[in-house]
Amino acid sequence: MTFAVWPSDAVRVTGETSQWTSSTDHRTFCPSCGSTLFSSSDGSNEIEIRIGSLDDAPSTLTPQYELWVLRREHWLSALQGTDQFEGNRDGAKV
Repeated sequence: MTFAVWPSDAVRVTGETSQWTSSTDHRTFCPSCGSTLFSSSDGSNEIEIRIGSLDDAPSTLTPQYELWVLRREHWLSALQGTDQFEGNRDGAKV
């Protein structure tokens, strides 16, 4: 899954969305088709947007980090020059 992180105040959401919450994570999806759109967390000023959900997805973004590398498929290589985290960014770096 590819997502980009922006400051929450830099994002404007239009259209109908639905949300479910697990612990402190708020996950937002399309109520018509069920596609995941974006996520946020309590106390965070960031929003994680699924790139595939954007009408005009940016193509000039450069990855800065990888999350959940413990779950990376054996046939995928690490993204060179990025920070690697076992789970979320607040966890252990690899």
